[in-house]
Amino acid sequence: MKKKLTVAVLALCAAIVLLIAGISTGSLEQLMGDKYADVSGYFGDIAENEAVIVLENGEQAQVHAIRPEGQAEYYLPWETAAELLGSPLYIDEANGKGMIARAEELWYYTPGISGYDTEDGQHVETSCTAVLQRDDGWYVSLNYLPQVMDLYLDTEHEDTQTIIAITDPSQLMAEAADPEEKDGGIKVRTEESEKAELFQKTNEVYLLEEGDEWSRVMTKEGYVGYAENKELAETRELDFARNALEYTTLTRDYAICLGWHQMSYASGNDALADRIAGASSLNVISPTWFSVTDEKGNISSFASAAYVQQAHAAGLEVWGLIDNFTNQIDDKAFMASTEARANMISQLITEAKNCAMDGINLDFESIKQDEAVHYTQLVRELSIACRKNGLVFSIDDPVPTFSSYYNRRVQGQVADYVIIMGYDEHFSGSEKAGSNASLSFVETGIQDTLKEVPASKVISAMPFYTRLWIESYENGSLECQTLSMSDANAYAEEKQMEIYWDAEAGQNVAQLDTEQNLQKMWLEDEQSLTEKLKLIDTYQLAGGAFWKLGFENKTIWSVIGQYL
Repeated sequence: MKKKLTVAVLALCAAIVLLIAGISTGSLEQLMGDKYADVSGYFGDIAENEAVIVLENGEQAQVHAIRPEGQAEYYLPWETAAELLGSPLYIDEANGKGMIARAEELWYYTPGISGYDTEDGQHVETSCTAVLQRDDGWYVSLNYLPQVMDLYLDTEHEDTQTIIAITDPSQLMAEAADPEEKDGGIKVRTEESEKAELFQKTNEVYLLEEGDEWSRVMTKEGYVGYAENKELAETRELDFARNALEYTTLTRDYAICLGWHQMSYASGNDALADRIAGASSLNVISPTWFSVTDEKGNISSFASAAYVQQAHAAGLEVWGLIDNFTNQIDDKAFMASTEARANMISQLITEAKNCAMDGINLDFESIKQDEAVHYTQLVRELSIACRKNGLVFSIDDPVPTFSSYYNRRVQGQVADYVIIMGYDEHFSGSEKAGSNASLSFVETGIQDTLKEVPASKVISAMPFYTRLWIESYENGSLECQTLSMSDANAYAEEKQMEIYWDAEAGQNVAQLDTEQNLQKMWLEDEQSLTEKLKLIDTYQLAGGAFWKLGFENKTIWSVIGQYL
């Protein structure tokens, strides 16, 4: 009996020792049920003078910020800063300068020297060195960026080498409902469960996504997890550095109804009267007058003062279009050259003045991701020239699904209008037949664009054409032909195709099944365009645009007139 008692006493003493040890080492919560997650590899491998950039959605940037020897602040590779944070600092490597396009002028930065130079030669000192050049590339100062853009940085962390970088001024921070709670009143867990492991206890978190009982949150160090709503009190806005430029715009106080007038020769100007006949709703015409012809930024032109005079007499504004459709040009070489960009812009503005154009429509397509940062700089610089010369500046974009890296946030800041080309959902080269512009495809393009561009600047572009698909039963080959509205109707009537309404696509579909092949067309007509036009009202957009004049049935204008 005495032996059993001794064992019991020893066990009790051991438990007390473990309890005391738990208290002294801070692991009592683990003993009582709350376990801390192993975060040793959460931010990966970080060198001594590096920091992980954690973005506002909780994602970690793959490229780390660095603190070069002799520097007190962190720097990011300039292209990374532009892509992730929307940094306006652009590097002109050929001339060894950094650049920022302001509303009406350019600032120039010399690497390793504080301050910048204005276009008129004045030097303005700044509190830090904005640009560094190293053997491995060009870097921009994270400390400097909040001085020239909307950016919030959280760098005060004792235990982690992280920098929280937030560009969305609407980002909120939530405080603890019970800040007196020991070690913090918010338990940030790995999952939405009270039994889940803890990342951290804290008194404030970034609120990423609010749920019914649990919310997705991020700690000030960058751990992303979940907190119970009962532990969260009032939210507050961040102390944001709001230094983004304000841009004057030339947006109109009426709905835009734009039609593109495609021409391949100067003689196309003679067709203006025919193209606008019956187009009672049209108030802007965009002739495809200009193309970049070489890497030096030279352009070709079909611009005509007589055309502009005729359009003005018909009550139309003229926004001349410039494209990059010359296949022989290296787009990156052209757009990465400050001299070439300036040359293109100078020629374009001269042409606009000479023929009294009202605006410029930028239609650069098939931009690759590694070209996007240079394209964005072209957009910024062209916006300066348009702003200074009173020209409406509009940009044509594919739907974001095809071009998420086009930096629409900058476009929405500097351009007057951003036009969504809501077509080519299926095109020549597609693996299977399908609609050129189904209703869901158009609507998704609008929704995604509105995440970055104000609705008052967004124009939805719709097609006046469709595609005839012919799929061979013999070898499975797929043939595609582009047809105007009239030609598509004529073909369907000639072939006596079956026509039925596809509610999901928001289109009538014409179909013919023969022994040799299956033929289909997703038609554009009064019904399909009505459904697309309704989206302009639904999302309160700035207007509509149509590719291209001459491909429409003239009766379509009465439908367009009901919405624009």
